[in-house]
Amino acid sequence: MTHQHSKKILGLALSLALVVTGAFGFFSKTASAATFPVYRVAGIWANSADTLLVIINGKLTKVRIIGIDAPEATSRANTKKGCYATQAKNVLRNLTRGQFVRLESDPKLPDKYSDGSLLRYVYINANRDVGATMILNGAAKEYMYQHKNYTWRSWYKNLQTTAYNSNRGIWSSSICPMNR
Repeated sequence: MTHQHSKKILGLALSLALVVTGAFGFFSKTASAATFPVYRVAGIWANSADTLLVIINGKLTKVRIIGIDAPEATSRANTKKGCYATQAKNVLRNLTRGQFVRLESDPKLPDKYSDGSLLRYVYINANRDVGATMILNGAAKEYMYQHKNYTWRSWYKNLQTTAYNSNRGIWSSSICPMNR
């Protein structure tokens, strides 16, 4: 197969992935992206795949993604907490690297997380929900902050069930058997 044919096949596969992504509900059910400002992703937080560094008004701002909890890189890799931490960070990095993000608060939750970071839903490519994508890929689990229900919780829980039943990421019996 020539390099040109490989490029065409890759392009078709990516197009199909975008169609499938839309069909599986990765897109927000909220207001249009035009009503919210967008910000540049500066990088992911050093120890976690559930927190981003975003440039807001020229300042680095820590943003905790609503509804997810990802394995911590500071844990030992063979513990339940640390299993899949590096892979989860790579999933978040690949989703958000070089992207502009739209941040959205949830009226059911406080404005800030316990560490002072903003507590927000994060969207890329207009309406692709980063938290939902992380859960469906098995790179994070659904998480309810301070026992407060949030708007998309039932949807996130359904995505987690799909990831679990599909043996993805942190739910993989071969990668993180302690989570099964």
